[in-house]
Amino acid sequence: MADEETTEVEETEEQPEEKKGLSSTIKIILIVIVLALLSTGAFFVSKTFLLPKYEAYKEAKLIEEQERIKNQVPVMGLIHVINNITVNTLGSGGRRYVIAEVALEVADQTIVDEIIMREPQIRDVFIRYLRRQTAQHVLDLGFQERSRRDLTDELNAHLNTGQVDSLYYIKLLLQ
Repeated sequence: MADEETTEVEETEEQPEEKKGLSSTIKIILIVIVLALLSTGAFFVSKTFLLPKYEAYKEAKLIEEQERIKNQVPVMGLIHVINNITVNTLGSGGRRYVIAEVALEVADQTIVDEIIMREPQIRDVFIRYLRRQTAQHVLDLGFQERSRRDLTDELNAHLNTGQVDSLYYIKLLLQ
């Protein structure tokens, strides 16, 4: 009987260990399933609700940055001024003349140095251009824009180290 009791005690002791092992395996499986469900739920919530709001936020920030850049005043380059250009207009018989002063905007000092070195040629470009204009052409509202474009192209054809970025009239008088 003592042997039977010992065997029963051993069997009863083994059964709880099997139940413990089984219940901890079930707990681990349940934890993995719960974590998988939580991960899936978090992914679904972020994909459905958060990501579209974030993309809209990024797009709004991009548009705002583009507007800010668009409204910024551009940085001015180096300026060289050509003073006292006086020219008779075409067909005036010497009675009408144009007085002009222009500022040339360039990117760097080497271009300014070349403009200074070639100033007689550059003045000649202005004189020849203005002599081809009648008083009516100079008085035309679109003259300044057309002449800026034309003169910039002609000046750039004479320069080797770079280009004139912009041409500004400081003075433009028709007498």
